[in-house]
Amino acid sequence: MVAEDFSGRALTDVVVNRILLIEADAETAQSMKTLLESQKFTVLTAKDGGQAQSIFVMRKPDFVITELILKGDTGFEICERFKQTDKTVPVLVVSEIELDQAKKLASRVGADGYLVKPVQPEVLLSKIREIAENAWWEVHSDRPREDRRVRFSCSCGKRFRVSPVHRGKSLTCPECGEPTMVPIHD
Repeated sequence: MVAEDFSGRALTDVVVNRILLIEADAETAQSMKTLLESQKFTVLTAKDGGQAQSIFVMRKPDFVITELILKGDTGFEICERFKQTDKTVPVLVVSEIELDQAKKLASRVGADGYLVKPVQPEVLLSKIREIAENAWWEVHSDRPREDRRVRFSCSCGKRFRVSPVHRGKSLTCPECGEPTMVPIHD
């Protein structure tokens, strides 16, 4: 279900216009850019951390998609730096790295989502919408910030909502039995 604002437009249409795509592989970047532009997003591309930082500061994207393996800075470092600059801009990691440790580290540095390549177009678009809408509601919720629940997912897909007092702590997923770290970021 897609939330709608008063004008009847999908909430994602309202909150995400400009996407910063950080991808070192030119062919992958072009195919993702074409997909996103077909959905009426404006796509700004960067192939490394330096370009990404400049675009992030100067062009103020509404959403960031980053690969982890880049020249110079890693996607983890870029994500952490962006979240320190503006924690309201959602960051989605799309990478070939399938390791649980990579997913956990991405969550710890502030990533709002993680997808493993190759990604089906409908899965990518759905994840962008989900993350953007969650970010919008987080910023615009009437509840005081300290009363908000921390939302995150286990690598098996099980979703959690826990009290902020559990940030940085580990819990055992009832679905798969694996330990899952509660993100420390907002």
